Amino acid sequence: MEDVRQPRNVAILIFDNVEVLDFTGPFEVFITGSNRGKDFNVYTVAEFDRPIISLGNLSVNPTYTIYNCPKPDILIIPGGWGSRIEMQNEMDSRNIK
Repeated sequence: MEDVRQPRNVAILIFDNVEVLDFTGPFEVFITGSNRGKDFNVYTVAEFDRPIISLGNLSVNPTYTIYNCPKPDILIIPGGWGSRIEMQNEMDSRNIK
């Protein structure tokens, strides 16, 4: 009998001025190591439902917002110049699942 388990949710937080490799690298690692999607459900999350402009002006559409995303088992917080601003973000966490 094969042990069946649910894929673990991996949320990757993205924000303006995020370093591209800092979120795409982990995304690729979890997807590649996911046994064709059986082990990890990988998705991007942002504070708001709007395109995120990373360093180098790459526009990225988040899959979810922090208010409607599946509960993550693993949370990846990438770096970049935008992380310095986000560390000061005092958003209202009462609306988060």
